[in-house]
Amino acid sequence: MNDELVGMAYPYALDALDDSERRELDTDLAGTDEDTRSMFTDEVRRIREAFAVVSAVGAVEPPPRVRIRVLDEVRRSAPAPTSLAARRSRRRRWQIAVAAAAAVGVLAGGTVIVRQLTEGPSPTVAEQVLDAADMHSSTSEITAGGSATASYSKSQDAVVFVLDGVAPPSADTVYQLWLMPESGDAPVPAGIMSPSDVLSNTPVVLDDVGSMSKLAVTVEPPGGSPQPTSEPFAVLQLS
Repeated sequence: MNDELVGMAYPYALDALDDSERRELDTDLAGTDEDTRSMFTDEVRRIREAFAVVSAVGAVEPPPRVRIRVLDEVRRSAPAPTSLAARRSRRRRWQIAVAAAAAVGVLAGGTVIVRQLTEGPSPTVAEQVLDAADMHSSTSEITAGGSATASYSKSQDAVVFVLDGVAPPSADTVYQLWLMPESGDAPVPAGIMSPSDVLSNTPVVLDDVGSMSKLAVTVEPPGGSPQPTSEPFAVLQLS
């Protein structure tokens, strides 16, 4: 197993490599053993799936001036790479800069807040779910395109639900979420998603899940329904 190549899955998955670096890495992968290639592919998939969920939860767009300032500072401090090892070293610095930029948020009125990476506000319910040791995710491909993912933690008694690449409901409908009891009893309404919620890729956090075993999504009239009026287009296993 070539641990160094597998370690490059992180920048590869996040498209942090330039064209020459990607070609060189692809060449190295083609010449290595099958176990390393398989581990690398699995790691890239895992990272992309994880970031698809994390990026949708509490995502904040930094002001353009902050992004420009951070990137300019990195360019000034990073020497031009002359070897693959040097480029990997530079890439580690870029990852730190990207993490710092991702921690920037903007208050109404233009005030900039930088959350310290080592300390900050209490984690949200979504963050607690995603960080929980017992968290597991279930993903369902949608026939019309895109996917639905539910990240569930029994210890936190909560679910983080995200639609990725799914077309919004029509103007006269909503997507409604349902928690389905393990006993087979009637599903419990758990919230609705309007077209704007879906377009903005807004995550939905459901708490007090209890003994519910599945999360389903249906198309319903505006305002939702007391019971489903259509077949679910996504059903996600929670436990």
